[in-house]
Formats: sequence, structure tokens, C-alpha cells
Amino acid sequence: MKKIECIIPHTKFSELEKALRIRGVPGMTVSDVKGFGNEQTRPEPYLFLPKVKIEIFCAEEEAEDILAVILNICKTGKLGAGKVAVYQVEDLIRIRTGERGAIAV
Repeated sequence: MKKIECIIPHTKFSELEKALRIRGVPGMTVSDVKGFGNEQTRPEPYLFLPKVKIEIFCAEEEAEDILAVILNICKTGKLGAGKVAVYQVEDLIRIRTGERGAIAV
């Protein structure tokens, strides 16, 4: 199993959400976050820019397709386009039922 975590501008969220739902993503968690990266050339009070963080748990074989959707929608070639991290998940447990592993995705 994998966990895909991406941080993107708010302007890309709606389009990405629709594309991920069409792709059949099993579920996602979305949070409003603030941060900064290479845009540090902005004046001091504006360093922490609003972004959207999306977290997705998926089967190993789905990860590359989901990454392709994210990159296709969010890659702008400009500063602030975001980041994507992919983590190996050792175990996943659905609290409601106690199911473990891929079935809990």
C-alpha cells in the first residue's frame, strides 16, 4: 500500500478533485495548510502562503496512475506549483471494522 500526499495551490484543487474522483480514487483527506518554499522572495508578512494538502491511501498498483493525474493537472512549470510525496504504508486499519491491509483502503 502507498500513501500519496500532495500540497498544491487552491486554484488547482477543484480540477484535481474532479479528476481524482473520475479516476476512482478510493478516498482522500483534504486540509487547508500554509507554507513557503522557493517563493521566499515575497515580503516577510506574506511568506506563509495558503495551500491545499491532499492525502490518499491506495493499493500499490494504483499509485502511478494517481500520480500521473496529479502531475497532469498541477504541473505548471511555475514556482508554487506544489509537492508530492509517496510513502510506503506498512499497515492500514479501518477502525470501524478492524479490517487490515489493502481491504482497509
